[in-house]
Amino acid sequence: MATSGLDHQLKIFDLRGTFQPLSARTLPQGAGHLAFSQRGLLAAGMGDVVNIWAGQGKASPPSLEKPYLTHRLAGHVHGLQFCPFEDVLGVGHSVGITSMLVPGAAEPNFDGLESNPYRSRKQRQEWEVKALLEKVPAELICLDPRALAEVDVISLEQAKKERIERLGYDPESKAPFQPKPKLKGRSSTASLVKRKRKVMDEEHRDKVRQSLEQQPQKQEKAAKPTGARPSALDRFVR
Repeated sequence: MATSGLDHQLKIFDLRGTFQPLSARTLPQGAGHLAFSQRGLLAAGMGDVVNIWAGQGKASPPSLEKPYLTHRLAGHVHGLQFCPFEDVLGVGHSVGITSMLVPGAAEPNFDGLESNPYRSRKQRQEWEVKALLEKVPAELICLDPRALAEVDVISLEQAKKERIERLGYDPESKAPFQPKPKLKGRSSTASLVKRKRKVMDEEHRDKVRQSLEQQPQKQEKAAKPTGARPSALDRFVR
C-alpha cells in the first residue's frame, strides 16, 4: 500500500507485516493520485507531473530512490490508472487525457481461463455462464426446472417432527372448540353440546368438499398410461 499526504511524504507499507513503512521519500509536493500496475510499478500524480517508480520484480516493492519515468503534462492531474495487460498508463488532467507508455507495467503472461483480454464474444458468454454456475449450489442444478418449485415433503415432515419434540407440543395443531358462555339461562349443557356438534359438522363438510375437489385430479393422474421409465429429455417433448 502506498500513501501520500500534506507532509509531502510518499510511503510504502507491507500490510502482511508490522504495518511499518518499508520505504519513504520526500516529494516536492503531496501526491494527490496514486496507482499500482500489475507488475508493481507505482505512479504518482503531483500537480502537472507524473512520476513512476519501479522495483526489482513483481514481488518486490518499488524503489523510491530514483523515478523510473517522469512526464510533465499540459494541465493538473485529476486521475490516473494503469490499463490491465497493457503497458499503458491513462492520465486525466485539466486539459484532456494522456496515454503514457510504461514498459514492463502490465502482466505479459495471463491465464486465459480466468481473465483473457482477447476473448471473443462467445468465450465471454461462456465465461459468464461458468461464473454463474459456480455460485449456484449443486443441489439446485437439475434437468427438470419444475423440481425447484416443488416442496420437499420428507424434509418438511422431519423438521416438523423435530420441532414438536423440542417444544413438547404441536404449535400448528388446532385447539378443540370451546363455546363461550352466553347470558344467564342460555349456557345449558344441551346448548353447549349442540354448538360443539354444529362446529364439528362444519369442519367435516369442509373436509368432504376438499376431497371432492381433489378427486378429478386424482382420476386424471390414474388415467394416464404408465409407460416406460421417465427420461430427463421428456421435458423437451411437446
